[in-house]
Amino acid sequence: MTKEQFVQHWRTVHAELCKKIPGLKRYAINFIDRDAYPNAAYDGFSELWFESKEAHDASLSSPEGKTLLADLPNFTSTICGVIAYEERFIWPADDGLGGKAR
Repeated sequence: MTKEQFVQHWRTVHAELCKKIPGLKRYAINFIDRDAYPNAAYDGFSELWFESKEAHDASLSSPEGKTLLADLPNFTSTICGVIAYEERFIWPADDGLGGKAR
């Protein structure tokens, strides 16, 4: 598969499948800048945002989630890993605006 085919599949076919999974709050595709990182072990990574770990697990266990996961071998050769974390925001923040929202 050429780089162009890889990018095209990820941006179209796989992204459309991602839109269908239940509970997904945000989806982002991040491509590696090969000029800046020529030795990176991967060509990109995605971010899938869910309300909770339970929502994540339910989403990927759904028929739509299983279809999404089944598509991975169609354009990737390796899945490097999964990183998950929880964000906690403290408000008001010292953002130079006196704690007021922008």
